[in-house]
Amino acid sequence: MKDVEGVVEEDGVEVLYRYKYLPFNDGSLKVISEGTLKFTCPLEFNDPFDCFPYFDPASIESICEERPDLIKRAAEFKGITYEQMLQGKSELVDFIKHSVDSGRYIEHLMSMTGVLSLSRDPTNILMWSHYANHHRGFLVELRIPMNAPDELLDFILPMEVIYSDARPVVRWGVNDARDIEKYFLVKNIDWSYEEEERVVTRQQGPGVYEYSRQYFLNSVIAGPRIDAVEFERLKRVVEKASGDIGRQVPIFEAKLSNSIYKVYIPGHPNTKFSSEA
Repeated sequence: MKDVEGVVEEDGVEVLYRYKYLPFNDGSLKVISEGTLKFTCPLEFNDPFDCFPYFDPASIESICEERPDLIKRAAEFKGITYEQMLQGKSELVDFIKHSVDSGRYIEHLMSMTGVLSLSRDPTNILMWSHYANHHRGFLVELRIPMNAPDELLDFILPMEVIYSDARPVVRWGVNDARDIEKYFLVKNIDWSYEEEERVVTRQQGPGVYEYSRQYFLNSVIAGPRIDAVEFERLKRVVEKASGDIGRQVPIFEAKLSNSIYKVYIPGHPNTKFSSEA
């Protein structure tokens, strides 16, 4: 098994292993029991810079020259001619500026977008603390083979988050192949410990959607401080899911190292994660 930049090759097939940190609650258990994942609206993110690029004001000033197609569509929507629309250029520019400066434009865009956040690291102390209820929750290990059916893969294949000191700059109204990166995939370098990857959907928007447990649910890892009663319930849920999909889904219990500051997962097949030292 060869691991190259987060991609594992198994029997000639490229595979990603990605992890979803979760608190212990009924909604989180449904990731296992019902095969559902929550796509969050970016407006709910705790970082005010996340999914909020800076808009180049000069691009708004030149919108009529650079994007006449947008002006024509706006004119058609208003039921006026293109020339009449251009006569009101200053009002149009002011309207766009106000929409951008007030945050209404970005809020409208983000309200229609759902984001599923995953991590490449199942042993990060801060991730367990922040997203798995102080190590009392659990995480789901997703195995994503590149030979899965496209209609299933498109829903769950994540894109890598880019960590940067510089805030992304967007030219308003200008088509840029990197716009999805600038809007959704650039975060401040302070967040780099998360090793985050994201699935972004604007077709479905925020919400809870089904994924294929048969193809992607690989294992479940309980937090090192999970309550004993909740751990027993988690095991029952995993056992039921195993029966539903016709194969055994392993469940591991993460531990705290006695010698160093490290969370490790005894028995996990990846020795990087299973070693205490």
